[in-house]
Order: sequence, then structure tokens, then C-alpha cells
Amino acid sequence: MSTCVLEATVMLEALRVTELRLLLSKMGKSKSGLKKDLMKRVVDLLHNECNPELLSAVRELHKLRKVSKDARRSSKPSPVEIISMPACVLPENPQSPISVCTEPQMIKLPFYQTLDTILPPTPLVPMYEGAMQNSDFLFHLSASQQAQIQNSKTSQSGLTSIQVVLRICYSESIGVEEDQYPPHICVSVNHANCPVECTYSSNKLGTEPSRPCRPIDLTPNLYLTFTNRFSVLWGNFGKSYTVAVYLVRVVPSQDLLDQLRSTAVEQQELCRQRVSEKLRSDPENEISTTGLQVSLICPLAKMRMTVPCRARGCAHLQCFDASFYLQMNERKPRWTCPVCHRYAPFDELLIDSLLCGVLESCGEDVEEIEYLSDSSWRAVRHDKSDKNKETVQHQQIKHKVNCNPMGSVIVDLTQFSSDDEDFHKEETVSTHLEDKSVHFRKCGIVKTTKPKKPKKTGPKLLTKL
Repeated sequence: MSTCVLEATVMLEALRVTELRLLLSKMGKSKSGLKKDLMKRVVDLLHNECNPELLSAVRELHKLRKVSKDARRSSKPSPVEIISMPACVLPENPQSPISVCTEPQMIKLPFYQTLDTILPPTPLVPMYEGAMQNSDFLFHLSASQQAQIQNSKTSQSGLTSIQVVLRICYSESIGVEEDQYPPHICVSVNHANCPVECTYSSNKLGTEPSRPCRPIDLTPNLYLTFTNRFSVLWGNFGKSYTVAVYLVRVVPSQDLLDQLRSTAVEQQELCRQRVSEKLRSDPENEISTTGLQVSLICPLAKMRMTVPCRARGCAHLQCFDASFYLQMNERKPRWTCPVCHRYAPFDELLIDSLLCGVLESCGEDVEEIEYLSDSSWRAVRHDKSDKNKETVQHQQIKHKVNCNPMGSVIVDLTQFSSDDEDFHKEETVSTHLEDKSVHFRKCGIVKTTKPKKPKKTGPKLLTKL
């Protein structure tokens, strides 16, 4: 093991979950799970795929983490940039200027198009001792923002297409950060409570709500022409959070699907090239692949696909239905590929034009196709009647007793054992036959026993092979 790898492994211990997730995201790996799972994943990358970029990223994150810790412990503001919050967003009880090392960048949300920033990213600062804190902020809508809200459309569910939303994430992150609520969060606007959709994995004090944490809609309780005040009640358990308020346009899943169809369709030539690479025989492998089967059934909806797609980083040919995938993430944004379970965000989705042509040309009853080595394809049909026949044969009585013209009885024992069993194995077979010649057939060998007189104790006859 090289010294650089050992050094980077030690540095990982000082990183937080957010930094570990950022590393995995850059490497195209899954960033879900507990910290120990993320650590193991990054360590495996260091050992197996160690490259200068990964080592440099680990050193840079460790350096920024160390600078951030030193800045928080020091009372001198010189090494840290000092910013003052705008007068319109100052808390009710203003404290000293807030020290911020880096301003967190919140992840782009496909279903929320940012139109304007109303409150820039601002830290939640504890105002007093105690676990529960309350932070109050003020903001005023501009004339342009007021007009956009007034002219917005209202859906059947009562939600407006233009909204003012509150987003919360970690403060001390490096890079793009996902939304994360603090523990025991409660939000109110102009003294009216706002619904916060969140779930908790346990009742333990200080537990953060489980992701995904969606933006909180502040629109229903806003004053368009007066100053607005919103309050965040939150649990202070050693982690720092940042809040921001944005004017956004809510984008429905159908609009995203239309956007995919217009800007993210992969050319058929590239799709064929991918199939050819999968079918290309490995010179070290004695068995060459002559065909690859792909299902036309979406693994999510369990129905025939209409818009087949996959993420750009996915290595598999199997697709999933883009329409259902977007609808699912609209309800619960996970953005996880249902085939390989890697992170598959909206910006990485590509529509497979080759499979689109297959779906248009084949019959509705076709559920599976096979790509051939000459870049063509054929439908794979499964005869259900044959499957039913096999099922019926499998369920037949294993002990078959048939009479031959000579009056003897043949008992077929081939169905008792598999091909792997030794036919010389000693077995005991019971029959209910009297005064008849019995033939025992097993693995092609027939043995005949002479008829014996029945015993007084009963008509059973025990015979050993």
C-alpha cells in the first residue's frame, strides 16, 4: 500500500458525511447510507481506483475542513471572510457579524426553476443557550416578484405555479449540498404555521428528518405589499444550517418529459455502438456472446415502456420508463436508477432512440427482445401454453402404477430421484399389491421379484433394491 493512500485514508476520518458524499458523487458512485458505509466505499476507491484526482480531492477537503475548524475556534476574524446580513433580513436580536468560510451551493432541483433570490443563503445562528432555538427573519417582495406571484396559475390541488419557497441545508459543506432540515423543525410565516413534510427515523432527541427534504412553500401566508416575517424553530445539536428563500416556478413532470424528448435523445448510431460493445467477444473468454435480451417492461411500473431511458453513467442496456420515473421522483425525489441503483439525476437522463424504434415496430404482445451480433434484433416470445403443460406434468403423481397385458404391475421410480443420485443406493419401497409380479424400474434397470404370499399382519410387501 503506498504512502499516499495511507495518508488519504487517515484524512478521511476527519471528513463529514457531506464531504464523503461529494467525493462519491464526483466518482459516479452511490452516496447513500451511513457514514461507515460511505467511508468504506471511499477507502475501496482509494485502494482499487487510486488516481491523482481522487487523492487531490481528499487532501483539498481535509484542508478546508481543518481551516473551518480553526476559524470557529479562533476569535480573530482575520482568516475568515466577514459578511454582514442585509438590513431587511437581520434577525430580531442582532448579534456580532457572522463568520462564513464558504457559501454553500444548494443542489439544483428539476421540479423547481429558480427565478429570483429573495433571501440569500444565511446561517441559522443560535441566539441563546439550550437545544431548541428560534430564528426570525424579515424580507420584502419587489414589485416584479409581486407581479409574478399575482399572475401565476393555480393547479387543481390549490398550488400556484409561482411560489416563494424556503430551503435549508448544511452550512459548512464543500460543493453542492442537498436539502436537509435541522432536528425538530417548525416554520411559521407572519404568525401562521407552514406545513413541513418530514419523517424521522427514530424518536431520539436531536435526530434529523430523513431525506428527501423538500422546499417549504411560504406563499399562502405571505403579504405581497408588506414586510414578511418568517420564523424557524429548530434543534441545535452541534450542526450548522443555512436557510435561503427563492422565487421559483414549479415544473410538473410532463414538462420535464417534454424537455427530455427535445434535448436528451441519444442517436441511434450511438445506441447501436453500445450494443455492439456489449456483444463484442472477449479474446480471453472461450464463450462468445451472440445475443443480449432486453425487457420492454419497465422495472418500476411493471408495464410496457413508452419512453425508454437510462442515465448517462449507467453501463446496462436495460431501460426504464422516463414518464413513470419522473412522476415517481415528483412525489418522492430519490433519483436512483431502478436497474443498477446508482445516482441518476434528471440532467443525466438519456432517451434510447433505438429502443423507441423497437417499441414502435413490434407488437403489443412482445415483452422482450434480443439484440443480435449484426446490430439487428428479434422478438422473444414465451409460449404460455407450454409453460402450463410443464406445470401440469410437474404436479402429476410421482408414483405411477400401470398394468401390462401380462397382469404384472410396473412401479416407475425414476421420478423419485434426480440425475445426480446413485442408482445403487439402497432404498425401501412399500406397495399394496398381492400375488402379482412387480417390476421396479429405476434409471433404465428393471428388477423382478417373485410373488410372495401376504402375511397375516396385513397386505403390505416390503422389498429392498
